[in-house]
Amino acid sequence: MRGSAAGAGYRLAWEARAVTELLRCPIVATVTPFRRSGVVDLPALSDYLGLLKAVGVESILVNGTTGEFASLTVRERIRVAEHCRGGWSGRLVVHVGSCAVADAAELGRHASAFADGVAVMNPYFYAHACKAGMASYFAAVLPSCTRPTLLYNFPRHTQAPIPPYLVAQLVRQFPQVIGVKDSGKDRAVTREYRTVGTGFGVYVGDDRVGARIGELGAAGVVTGAGGPIAEIPVAIAAAVATGDIGRAQDQDLQDAFDYYTDARKRSSISDIAFAKAATAARLPGFPTQVRPPLVAASTGQMREIHAVVRSTLTRYAARGLGG
Repeated sequence: MRGSAAGAGYRLAWEARAVTELLRCPIVATVTPFRRSGVVDLPALSDYLGLLKAVGVESILVNGTTGEFASLTVRERIRVAEHCRGGWSGRLVVHVGSCAVADAAELGRHASAFADGVAVMNPYFYAHACKAGMASYFAAVLPSCTRPTLLYNFPRHTQAPIPPYLVAQLVRQFPQVIGVKDSGKDRAVTREYRTVGTGFGVYVGDDRVGARIGELGAAGVVTGAGGPIAEIPVAIAAAVATGDIGRAQDQDLQDAFDYYTDARKRSSISDIAFAKAATAARLPGFPTQVRPPLVAASTGQMREIHAVVRSTLTRYAARGLGG
């Protein structure tokens, strides 16, 4: 039995290396559209996936923060994940974290049956949870995640950042842990994550760092609110991959993306509501409803956001970067 477990560990480690090499950035965290009745709008989700595919996105993360996972039931999360697998031929990462260990384990087992990878956030209600408790949570959930797994650090929502030493400990204990989605703002922590081990991937949830990803030693970026204009982070990643850092940085690609990000940061609505309104600028009729306690963009805010999207894409095209 011990030998069998070791063999499984080696197999998962091999798969992890393969996914690290094949997981193309940017990874786009998808939105979850709702009909006016409040139910998940799967046809609209298909339209959104079509938009991402058309602009060159190769990897998506579903049921993440941008996907309003905290407002979804376990059944809804399962349905969304299955729908995305059926409609997405690229790389699919499914977030399975939950405050309830049993729910996270169930979601982990489900996603491991078909996803290319899973992501696990530590509980997001128990602020300042002790590190021993966090370690116990991951120890209870990760055995159910048998696909290559990203830990999901988002201290803004959890109020409990995942410390690098715990990440290193979990990597030793669970060979399927192959990286971290770092949505924190402490770049010293980002760099420390990078030292966990060879082949360990750090994916940064920050729309402003795409052109500087090499400086951080990170594997790439994850964008949620940037999904509606995903051709720009796709182009940034392509420029960085070919070594054309000047094109990515110098008043070029990253500048166009920052214009959009600045407008999003100035907005009084949530990033999720902004992303849905921006998506409606690309896909007319796309539902912009969000679930409470979030509030959807007003008619006036919709006009402003649509103008930002048009202006952003015009800037992108004017530099000879887009059509």
